[in-house]
Amino acid sequence: MAGDYSIADIANWAWVRTYRWSGVEIDDLPNLKRWLDVIRSRPAVQKGIEMPPSALDFEGNDENAARKFSQDTLTWVETGQSR
Repeated sequence: MAGDYSIADIANWAWVRTYRWSGVEIDDLPNLKRWLDVIRSRPAVQKGIEMPPSALDFEGNDENAARKFSQDTLTWVETGQSR
């Protein structure tokens, strides 16, 4: 976010990448879109996306996929907290 890859990028990317699920539009924010793509392309980020399993990954325009992502994530969090 400040030029180099930092803890700020790591912490914020995890939240910003779910912008569609959150109901936020970024179409008018080309630098934010570029930043999302740059961070996502990093090998360590790719590895991190797999934990939790990539079935919980969502970054699209499909509303049904967003709902499924929301439900799957909720189930994953509830299951994890019950262990």
